[in-house]
Amino acid sequence: MVEAEGLAAVTDDKIAVKRAALSDAYKNAVEKVVGIFISARTMVDKAITIQQNILGKTDGYVKKHDVIREGLEADGLYHTHIRALVSYQQIQNDLRDLNLIQTSQVGNPRVAVLLDEKFEGADVEGSPCADAISQTLLERGYKVVDRSDLAAIRVAEATQQLLQGNSEAALKPIIQKLNAEVIISGQVKGSVLAAEGLGGLISVRATLNGKAIRAQTGDILYTFSIQASGLDGTKEAASQKALAQAGKNAGNDLAGRIASELARRSTILVMVGGVPSLNVLSEMKDRIVTTPGVADVTMRSFAAGRAEMEVKVNAATSGDIIQSLSKKGTLPMEVVNQTQDSVEVKLP
Repeated sequence: MVEAEGLAAVTDDKIAVKRAALSDAYKNAVEKVVGIFISARTMVDKAITIQQNILGKTDGYVKKHDVIREGLEADGLYHTHIRALVSYQQIQNDLRDLNLIQTSQVGNPRVAVLLDEKFEGADVEGSPCADAISQTLLERGYKVVDRSDLAAIRVAEATQQLLQGNSEAALKPIIQKLNAEVIISGQVKGSVLAAEGLGGLISVRATLNGKAIRAQTGDILYTFSIQASGLDGTKEAASQKALAQAGKNAGNDLAGRIASELARRSTILVMVGGVPSLNVLSEMKDRIVTTPGVADVTMRSFAAGRAEMEVKVNAATSGDIIQSLSKKGTLPMEVVNQTQDSVEVKLP
């Protein structure tokens, strides 16, 4: 049920005036529901598409209505106030078919790879493991700090600081000079696995232990441990292969993990039970959208009085969202559960 108002200019044809005001009320009722599922920016950017495909066929969405009041008002226009039963599920499906509803995503971030690479205790020539991670992430669509750009910082010093847990000192120049959002840090060690019985070839095993760090906060997004082997005629060549394979394996693992962890930590799931109407749901969404530090709100589902909204945040916390929802006391609610990544409230 949605309450909406329609306006029409007054003419001598009273029946036409009433129809025009009612039609405008239908349009505004449907537009309210559309506004629940998509952002204001999308409403503006896709105005023509929405007008032609959604707002232009409001009769199909409004199943019935009651006129609350109607008549000529002080502004000289004919006003019709209605309470309408709107098929929000049908609207949601049509918006999805038009690709106007999308799951919020986190863009692939800029990644810097800083590894301490050793073979039998000595520094490895080049950076086969780090290069393999970088190449794999690039192939998966990530932006990666080029090896030549790392000259802007003291790579070896920053790497050791990260390994020792001194993230604050290491991250500042990485953020400022490399503009990195995620750092892959760790140590890879290679050692001879077998040097006999392989037809003159040497087998080397590489073990990579590392972590993905969110540069702005120092939070650890993901830790990983990878092993890989390399086979060649010399220890040096076999070690290069083993370290590179470990890097490739790590890159494939990290490509999915980084995106999912950033998405999880950049969104807060808001669940609301006991929602009496779409008008109330629209008001709650508006309060969340205007919360400082909130970037956008995506409606995930709404059925049987229960709504789930995915809130994309820049700096807002779950506590900030609860404060916004309960401000002015006009929406009394019970906080059922609150975590860093989710809020569950219930309206009485």
